[in-house]
Amino acid sequence: MATYEVFGRRKWEDNLEHCGTVHAPDHETALLLVRETHFRHNEGVEYAVVKSEHLHVMQDPSLLERTVDMSYRLQTGFSGFREKRQKAREAAKARGRGHLQELPVPGRGGSK
Repeated sequence: MATYEVFGRRKWEDNLEHCGTVHAPDHETALLLVRETHFRHNEGVEYAVVKSEHLHVMQDPSLLERTVDMSYRLQTGFSGFREKRQKAREAAKARGRGHLQELPVPGRGGSK
């Protein structure tokens, strides 16, 4: 028996998503099994199967490594921002520029 990967769509505007696998002798039987095991309670509007052997898997994991630091694009790149901002405000106050923080913010109706 062959192993089939199952893909399903919950709503028509959704993309096909991987739902699991089934073992069947052919694709027609696989579709019947999918209907009975994955979509028996009308959980989706469409499903598809593909033989697992037809999936192409990346052989070289080094292709996922980055040569350029892109941490600024991740949320973790902003860790410590509150402390950095507080230090900058304290430095501005020490230089006599802390009064700028007291000015009204545009679009907030004069509130701080």
